[in-house]
Order: sequence, then structure tokens, then C-alpha cells
Amino acid sequence: MASLHKTPLARNNLTYNVRRLAIALAGIGFAVVLMFMQMGFRNALFYSTVKIVTDLDADMLLINSAQYALPARQSFDFKRILQARSCPGVAAVYPLYTETVGTEWKPDSGGKPYSIRVIAFDPDDPVFLTPEIRAQASALRQPDAALIDSRSKKQYGIPKTLELLHKQADAELANHAIHLTGTFPMGTDFANDGNLIMSSANLARFFPMRGLGADPLSTVDLGIVKVQQGADLHAVHRELSHRFEGTELSVYLKNELIDKEIGFWDKSTPIGYIFSVGTVMGFVVGVIICYQIIYSDIADHMPEFATLKAMGYRNRFFIGLVLQMSFYLSIVGYIPGLVVSWTIYQALAQGTGLLLELKLSHAVLVFVLTLGMCMASGCMAMRKVLEADPAELF
Repeated sequence: MASLHKTPLARNNLTYNVRRLAIALAGIGFAVVLMFMQMGFRNALFYSTVKIVTDLDADMLLINSAQYALPARQSFDFKRILQARSCPGVAAVYPLYTETVGTEWKPDSGGKPYSIRVIAFDPDDPVFLTPEIRAQASALRQPDAALIDSRSKKQYGIPKTLELLHKQADAELANHAIHLTGTFPMGTDFANDGNLIMSSANLARFFPMRGLGADPLSTVDLGIVKVQQGADLHAVHRELSHRFEGTELSVYLKNELIDKEIGFWDKSTPIGYIFSVGTVMGFVVGVIICYQIIYSDIADHMPEFATLKAMGYRNRFFIGLVLQMSFYLSIVGYIPGLVVSWTIYQALAQGTGLLLELKLSHAVLVFVLTLGMCMASGCMAMRKVLEADPAELF
């Protein structure tokens, strides 16, 4: 009996039939890929929407209270920026402008126009954390100069090299020639397939209608608040919130605004529900596939299991055997599923501009789900081996 305990029976049961093992790997791997895809698309859509916020060098943000989501643009008066600057504990407040009305982009003068989101700020203001934007901010001071998002969709005609970009002299924005000085990475989201960054002065020249006859920069879309070093962030937040109480303005900590935006798309739209159901379906598919594999293996070896029972092996031994088989299946099914998912993520991220990133936390979560999937299947199939009757051998 002792020698049998030392025999890797669970592993041998799985590997003796290579064809069945290959089918098991394909089935469980498919379930793993399905869960990764559902989870990946859900997170990519959410994180892509808040990418503009996560890229900002901000402690807090000022936003119009009527703006229920970032794509639903609502501006506020520039005087709110000046009022916020006078608040104790505030080091600086910078305006950020976005424009999506009349922003037809043509990669060449005779090409088809595509709507693009234009983001603007004063190049002297340290608004963005993105190294590419910081390094090229000074070039935005030139008239008609702009940076284009390298993760914009293919129809925007982004040149693959900087040399080709500088040669693209016939690009147009809002029927005016524009000079591209470089690129930056941001990506697409629910509402925008491409992004362009320019100085606020250039924004005023390209889109004078923003001001409806007044200064085009008199209305701001986001206020970037930096707190003085050593100041209590939450105390400054309370003071700013109190100062703008009863006005059209809301004050959010950076993480608060990100959580609010993700919460809106997750709970107020079908998107979160759809992808969550898709993840559950992947789990269920994996349970069914894994159950069939373990059950078939047990059914093929019922005489051997009955013999072991006749030799005196208890149910505890068989329970451990089935759970070991389930554990091995979760490992050998997860690894190829992980590799395939990562490959698909890379291809889709390049093709769509979405932030499809395989983060460690997501990989761990899918592994836990895969392990639970295989263990649940093993528990369901366990009844078969526990029913093995030595009397059936005679």
C-alpha cells in the first residue's frame, strides 16, 4: 500500500492517454481564454475612458457637476480657476480644454474626415504625467503645431516613424493645415477613436466658436489642482468643496473621479453586466468541459478503483486522487490559456487602441477561477469513484 502512495497515480491517469490530455488542454484553455477576454475587454473599456484622468499630474480635479461622464462634456467659467488658486493649501490650478465639435481630422488634404478629440493646455503648465507629452510640450508653442495619439485607430493615418510624421505636411484639422511635431500614447475609448494635443493658444485659433463671440478659452473643461507640499490633501479638498458649494462646480480627488467614472459605466450601463455574465459563462463552460474529462477518466478505470477498494483503500484516498487530477488540469490548462490570451491582448491593443493590459492581479484572479472551476468539476465527478463496488469485479 505504501508503494502505491508513492506512485504519481493522478498524474499517470491524466497522461496515459495523450489524445484525451490534448483535448483537456484545449477545452480548459478555451475557458481560460474566454474568461480573460471578457475580463480584459471590460477593464480595457473602463480604463481607456479614464486614461485622460490617470495621465494628469493632479491631486484634485474641478469638473462641472452636470458632467455625469467624461465624454458628456460640460464646461465651467475660467473664473473658477482663479477662485481655486486663492484657496489656502493650493499650489497651482491649471485649465485643461477638450473639444469634439467640428474637429474633423484629415490625414491628407483630399482624404475622408474623421472626428478626433482635441486636448489643449498651456505648454508652460505641467499638466500631464506622460513622458512623451512633457518632453515635447515646448514644440506645441509653435503656431498650428500638435501631437497626435499613436494609439489612434488606423484610419487616422498615423505615420509609423517620426521622420514620416514630420513629412506629413498636408494633414488638416477643421479644414486648416496642421503641423504634427510628434506622438504620444493615450488610446481610444467609448466616444473617441483618436486624440490630438495642442496648446490652448492654438485651440483658440482653430476653434474660435468655442467662446460664442467671447474668448474661446473663457470656458474650461477640467481644472487640474496641485496641493502645496506638506499640506493636508483632504483638508484642502474639504475647503475647496465648501468654497464651491452651491455652484456648478464639483471637486474630486483624482482617485475619486476615476472611481466615479468607472462606476458610471459599470453600474449605469449594460457594459459591466454583459462582460460579467460573459466571465461567468466562461467559468461554467470550463466546469462542464473539466467534468467530462475527469468523469470519463474515472469511468475508464472503475475496475482498478474497485480493486483498490477491495485492497483496503478508503474513500479519503480517492477524494485526494480526484482533487489532485483537478489541480493538475487547472495548471496545464491555465498556462497555454494565459499565453494565448496575452497574444490576443497584444494584437487587439495594437489594432483597436484600447488599453488591453494583462495585469498580474487579473492573471491571479483568472487562475483562482480556473482552479475553482477544476475543483468544482472534480467534486461533481467524485461520486462516480466513491460508488466503485469491489463486488462488481466478481
